[in-house]
Amino acid sequence: MKHLRHIYLGLAAAAAFVSCQQATYPLFFLTESDTAEAGASFNILYNGVYYNRMPMLSLKHFNKFRSFLNNDGSYGVVLYTKEEYRSRLYTQTLNNGGNKLLPVVNGLAMPPMLIDAPIGDGKLVIWNGLNGYDLKMIGETLSPVHPEIEEKRYRDEDPRPKREIPKGVKVKRDATGRMIPQLFSEE
Repeated sequence: MKHLRHIYLGLAAAAAFVSCQQATYPLFFLTESDTAEAGASFNILYNGVYYNRMPMLSLKHFNKFRSFLNNDGSYGVVLYTKEEYRSRLYTQTLNNGGNKLLPVVNGLAMPPMLIDAPIGDGKLVIWNGLNGYDLKMIGETLSPVHPEIEEKRYRDEDPRPKREIPKGVKVKRDATGRMIPQLFSEE
């Protein structure tokens, strides 16, 4: 009986430890889908284009970042892929040449990018649309290349209002009638 108690206490401690770990900031990249026929199980819709629901890369696949300021006041960011994922980035961009790559940050779609060449240097860029809160949250997972610059850009609160589904949006359904999830931009 004592043995079982120790097992339960160990499991409870492990569960408490896991629940205390902070989830990484939801930042990921989706590739354009070859077909819309895969339906709701495998696709997500953004501005009339279907993207694969499974991200090509997410924040956990990167180790460093560097931000830059755009003319519109938003930030862009260069994400440096971990060494073990560089071949994945290269292969995915090689195989998806001519398709779009959609960055999604905290549930908000950023401007899609055209994959015009394979990425061999391990750097993936989100060109604009980020704010200081995004940078701070990215900085909690990744190491900044220039910490002294990045920390000045950090903001504690997200200035974006909570997103709601825009009015007049028609629900898209696949051939079986399941609702296809949609992403929206800030506009």
